[in-house]
Amino acid sequence: QGVEVEIVANLTRQWRLMVNGATNKVVTEDRAPFLKSFQAAAKSRNQPTPLLDAFLLTIPEGVPNAGYTKIRANIFTRYTFAQGALKGFFVGGGVNYRQPTFRGNGRQVQGGPIVALWSPSYYLATLLGGYQTRLFNRPTSFQLNVSNLLDKEYYLSATTTSGSWGAPRSWRLSVVTDF
Repeated sequence: QGVEVEIVANLTRQWRLMVNGATNKVVTEDRAPFLKSFQAAAKSRNQPTPLLDAFLLTIPEGVPNAGYTKIRANIFTRYTFAQGALKGFFVGGGVNYRQPTFRGNGRQVQGGPIVALWSPSYYLATLLGGYQTRLFNRPTSFQLNVSNLLDKEYYLSATTTSGSWGAPRSWRLSVVTDF
């Protein structure tokens, strides 16, 4: 369950603003039914399953899956110069925001209690600039994107056992032409 809103507004003919945000509530039910059937079958035969029991404790009912982020939001703008000495040039930028991300449940100490693991929230700024023209009578654009402009350190979570540091500041120059 959740809400997602996206607004794209042309503030002027040359200036576009895009805003989106989403929030959701994820509740999982009937997790690992196949494994639970093995556990029940073993229990009916009085056979212990300590490793399976320990594993199933790490995926309790009613909690989100690893990688769950409750609130996400983005804002981006772009302005294109339509006349004068800068005609054809464009500039833009934006920010992406993520609330803390659920990594899953795990034990911080072997044999210790199960704890929920979360990666911290983060935001990333992006900047772009470019030029649109015609080369050999073909529409062509040159664009420079700077991702993670402030070179923030952040962590992308997918599971309790995997994830990675987010990309550092990067520069991308692209040339696009229509044939």
